[in-house]
Amino acid sequence: MVYKYSFFCIYTGGRDQRTDLRQTGYTTELNLFYEGFYNEVNNLQEVDLINVQLRNSVSPYAIEYQNTDLLQSNGSAPVKFVNISSGNYYIAVTHRNSLETWSAVSLSFTSGTTEAYNFSTASSQAFGGNLIQVDAAPVRFAAFSGDVDQDGTIDIADGSLIDNDAFNFTTGYLPTDINGDSITDVADAVFADNNGYNFVGKITP
Repeated sequence: MVYKYSFFCIYTGGRDQRTDLRQTGYTTELNLFYEGFYNEVNNLQEVDLINVQLRNSVSPYAIEYQNTDLLQSNGSAPVKFVNISSGNYYIAVTHRNSLETWSAVSLSFTSGTTEAYNFSTASSQAFGGNLIQVDAAPVRFAAFSGDVDQDGTIDIADGSLIDNDAFNFTTGYLPTDINGDSITDVADAVFADNNGYNFVGKITP
């Protein structure tokens, strides 16, 4: 992976982590795809930022560490956490217009090591099986797209935001751009409409 920045971070609670290649810590090699961003013709997806949280393994599952990284076109993201305390954590991943998705189980993290977690091989890799199959060859599962307002549910509220931006011919880096082509239009609305019709929402412990 090529880092485009020396470091970057988003703070939304929990211990703020910075991607600094000079520091030691724990690295998780994530593999994840997003429904709207995935292209089954070339088996790749649009590159975009994700926020990765390590959450306590017991209720209320507080955010202990978090960091942001670029999710690459092949679904990979080596996310670095510094000064981490060894223990068991759920991995929770958020994205600008997709459902928050959690690892199926809490995982053992050890400071100074690198391990892998792949969300894409089966729906059972996400908590509650909350993934959709987006490709049969290779077999790939992806997080649901369309949660524009990030309230954990894909519904008419998300569809309305997409429709409004599409009506105004809005372009750019926007939550309503579900397929990552920098244009909000009917192609984006399809994802929210389909997932809203099926009452798709986030599933957490």
